[in-house]
Amino acid sequence: MATKILLLKDADFVIRDSSTIEKSSSVVIQGNLIAEVGKAETLERKYAFDEIHDCRGHIILPGLINCHTHINETMMRGLGHDLNVFDWFNKLVFPMAQAMESEGDELYYRVAQFTAMEAISSGTTALVENNANFGKRHAYALAKALSDFGIRGAIAKGAEDYSPIDYGHVSSTENEIKETREFIEKWKREKNDLVQAWIGPSGGKRAVGGCTSTLLRELKRLAKSFQIHTHMHLASSLGERELVRKETNFPGSIAYANDLGLLDECTSLAHCVWMTEEEQTILKSTRTKVVHCPSTAQIHVLGVQPLPELLEQGTICAIGTDGAPTNDSFDMFRETRQAILLHRIHAMSAAAISHIQAFRMATEFGASVLGIENLGKIEKGYLADIVSIRVGDNLYLNPVYDPLETIVYACSGGRDVAMTIVNGKILYKNGEFKTVDAKKIISQIRESAIRLERSIKF
Repeated sequence: MATKILLLKDADFVIRDSSTIEKSSSVVIQGNLIAEVGKAETLERKYAFDEIHDCRGHIILPGLINCHTHINETMMRGLGHDLNVFDWFNKLVFPMAQAMESEGDELYYRVAQFTAMEAISSGTTALVENNANFGKRHAYALAKALSDFGIRGAIAKGAEDYSPIDYGHVSSTENEIKETREFIEKWKREKNDLVQAWIGPSGGKRAVGGCTSTLLRELKRLAKSFQIHTHMHLASSLGERELVRKETNFPGSIAYANDLGLLDECTSLAHCVWMTEEEQTILKSTRTKVVHCPSTAQIHVLGVQPLPELLEQGTICAIGTDGAPTNDSFDMFRETRQAILLHRIHAMSAAAISHIQAFRMATEFGASVLGIENLGKIEKGYLADIVSIRVGDNLYLNPVYDPLETIVYACSGGRDVAMTIVNGKILYKNGEFKTVDAKKIISQIRESAIRLERSIKF
């Protein structure tokens, strides 16, 4: 079968990366890779195109990469925002996840595709799912749903062998290791390069729940044996830091995790708010990646991550939306803007974070978290994960002087995205989802929400 060749023709601007922008340019996609960027007249003489998409009045850019999500929490959208973080867990997240067990894999598959719809239609081409508490039982269903949809991503299967509040999602150390291994082996048999199987333990010595030191060490050994990544929450709250200090004598969760051997270039950590300067240095020296979730930090009053300092020292920092009841949106354009504004007001300085830095976090640094070198830019040989933004007749994005600054500060993904391509395949164009029945999925989610609302009280 011949490789399909597409032309994205005559875009007003092509944002190739955070520092390179071209006017009146076109992009050639050959199979799942970007083949060339240039002028349409030159490219049309060189290639025989199977499809030509008119991109006049559009800005083309690399797809955004959401590096921390909780897909099951999409069923909790619009709830619990005024609770403190501990009541939020105990009165909403754990009870709702427990109620979701009555619908099992079928619901998890649907909600994953529902979440992918929101992501794709708002310009996100990859998701890293931190598959926590009850959700860990449905890791395969989530991976299959994202793969069938066509979005790129990773499922970091949760594991917990300790919790002072056990709703039934915690099991023995041996069983957690066994189930994690089974998921990885089962997904590897799928030979699927689009969605990766990762390990996603809860942090150790957490006030709400987590892992014993033994489980954390064994899971890291498992990750190394399969040559896969580890993704987890760490240093999220002041309470977590104080508990770690009390029980381990380490200055915080980062130092504790480093002592356990968890930190390296194949580990990414969500939040990382409460750290000493020594722990920031540990992140750099171990080449551990950090995922910033600014909306969650504000909604749950967690604190402010030392993002400017981390970037200054050279630590890779990406961006994540987190789950629905800590954000209510998978729009990475909105989250990227939040990352800038939070740190500017915190530092009382417009120089704290620039739009160029934030865009790089949402693209190139996200690709680094995924461990994919040829992703996050529009360059020859890079994976064709591409978004097209409508600007020509768009009331909300005109005038366009600097397309990157306009996109970062003014774009609303669900309103402004015209087309989204993942791995060379068009998944969304002009309001139409190409791989799923959108109306059916939305209807199923609404029906499930009615049943879940009857089952729980919070």
